[in-house]
Amino acid sequence: MTDLYIISGFLGAGKTTLIQTMASSVFQGQKIVVIENDFGEAGIDASFLTSCEITVTSMNSGCICCSMSGDFYKAIGQIVKEYQPDVILVEPSGVGKLSDIVKACLKQKELVEIKRCITVVDIRRFDKYKENYGEFFVDQIRYGDLILISHLEGNSGEIEETLDKIRECNQEARIEADFWDSIPAEVFRTGERVEAVKELYEESLKTPKISHLLSAVSSPFRFAREVFSSVTLECNDSLTKEELKLKLEHVIQYADGMILRGKGIVSCNEGKFLFHYIPGKFQLESSQAEGNKICFIGTGIKKEQIKSLFEGKL
Repeated sequence: MTDLYIISGFLGAGKTTLIQTMASSVFQGQKIVVIENDFGEAGIDASFLTSCEITVTSMNSGCICCSMSGDFYKAIGQIVKEYQPDVILVEPSGVGKLSDIVKACLKQKELVEIKRCITVVDIRRFDKYKENYGEFFVDQIRYGDLILISHLEGNSGEIEETLDKIRECNQEARIEADFWDSIPAEVFRTGERVEAVKELYEESLKTPKISHLLSAVSSPFRFAREVFSSVTLECNDSLTKEELKLKLEHVIQYADGMILRGKGIVSCNEGKFLFHYIPGKFQLESSQAEGNKICFIGTGIKKEQIKSLFEGKL
């Protein structure tokens, strides 16, 4: 039986960074495979994790529990057979419901055991995301066994208030509001299961047929695809870092709709750079990861407009 951990969290919460931390400190010396599910076609996080010497299986064409759910079911079986890992970490798209991810993983409960459902919550955007994307955001909190607060720097005064709001959604989970490398490894590995996840496990015992589970899981994600959209761009121009920065900022400033997440790995004539964006925070830093794509995720965004904004003259 292979241990499986689900790393959930809304767009830009810090899931990929958490996986890096867990790989180096919690599961050091163990064979780890990550099933990574970018929303869109870029595979940015997969490229970044691969550069950290973690085996990654990337599923980029949709949410795990939508049209990909059958493939996801097969992928777990293939991974267990081919790699025989000690640990599987599942990083679903930030716009996915944790409850649906749990249901998909339970379809292979003969091969894997869900040890922890971990949810990362961005302390800076709790109210905004709960108000605007409650169905997805609250579900990720409700089904989390362990909830980790991210982006604590400079926000210590908001911790108690945020903890109270999380407790309104989930009274059972263990909540850690500390820097992740300070949390004991055992907290990540094991702990009490919240009642909501127990109920899903009991349901899986009553409905063992895959076809039934596929039907139950897929429909909520059709709605997710109606709410959120992604635009992926390939960067083939030889840009300086400053030119790249200006183009990205131009897209963020003038694009229709709301860009909730931007990420990418871009090769410039000054080297390779990792791009991260969430509202209020823009990062462009050196990287060794391979790739040359940028992905924007949001609501009401338009592919042709974003492409035109990025490729046009400033």
